[in-house]
Amino acid sequence: MGKRLGTPVGSLPTHGVAMTLNLTWSEDPERYQSHFPLESPRRPSGAVRPADGRSASTAGSVAKLDWIIAELLPADIAKDVMTRRGTEVQQLWESLTTTPLYEELTVWVMAAWPDQMVERVDTMVRTAIASADRVRQGEWTTERLIGFVRKAGQRAEHREVHQHLGHQVHIVSFDDALIDLEAMPVARANSCSLGQSIVANLRVALGEHRYMVTPSAAALLDRSCDIAVDHLDSVRARTVSAERAEGLCGLDLFAAARPTRRANKSNRIIEVFRDLPHPTAVSLSHLLLGTDHHPKAALLWRHASGLSPAEVPAEIVKDWRAELLALTPAILAFSERRRRRLRDRSRRGDNLRRVFEQTLGGELAGEDVSVAF
Repeated sequence: MGKRLGTPVGSLPTHGVAMTLNLTWSEDPERYQSHFPLESPRRPSGAVRPADGRSASTAGSVAKLDWIIAELLPADIAKDVMTRRGTEVQQLWESLTTTPLYEELTVWVMAAWPDQMVERVDTMVRTAIASADRVRQGEWTTERLIGFVRKAGQRAEHREVHQHLGHQVHIVSFDDALIDLEAMPVARANSCSLGQSIVANLRVALGEHRYMVTPSAAALLDRSCDIAVDHLDSVRARTVSAERAEGLCGLDLFAAARPTRRANKSNRIIEVFRDLPHPTAVSLSHLLLGTDHHPKAALLWRHASGLSPAEVPAEIVKDWRAELLALTPAILAFSERRRRRLRDRSRRGDNLRRVFEQTLGGELAGEDVSVAF
């Protein structure tokens, strides 16, 4: 969990808490309600500009934001500055962070949303800078800009959904979803986490090869799902712009977070799996987020989309079998040559149960427990 706003704003980290997988906007009106004083609307933005500007404006008020835009915003801020990449844009942002504009907007954001997490403040300030010219040009009202900045600082909340594999169950979902899942009444008191649901889906899809989801692999997937979801949320927030108000979504969001050369290095999910062996981190990323060859192989995306685990294309199942080998430490300890042969055999559909039993001993005894509801 990040620090509260009482901490000085310096280097703002990008980590966060896990979001839930129901991929629909679910906002708490009290949580993101700003503390703007009521003022008589006299301008198109609905704010009143005090006669002496800065001194008479309340920190965090609409009038204060209007004053900042009118007095401090440079005339040459490009609307696409949030989406452009390169040394020139990086130098622009570095220079802006030392200006009164950045300082005043930081204070304004912290005053408007005093409960906001500190790691979101920088994103909100940059969003305000990139979009404020629309207010100056009369395209947006100040209130619309405030809503846009508020959305850039949103974080997901855990809430309930009620459908899993066609069964009425009580599970944990994640917000900010790509699609809506149909709500159904809760029929049982038992609950399972997002990770447990993903593991259950995977075992159903593997069929006779479900033994490959060993206890260690299941535990790793279970605890990594929420981490991956939180990382996707941070990537989405970083891609919010005036042209893309919601940031990346759907398979484009998953592609931006995969460990490939096409993805921005800071967005690659493998950066948050640094504590794992590299082959394990790569395979885990492919399982959760898919690959460029099979983007719809992403376990998180398939779960969010409500796709049946019993109807997974054979080519995707082959990929999953090959990647699962690296999630079991005992198998990972094999020589690279032996692991390569096992990957080839798993892609062909060979039954490797004997290899797993000889390597893990009695650890496979409870492999099917989590399949039952």
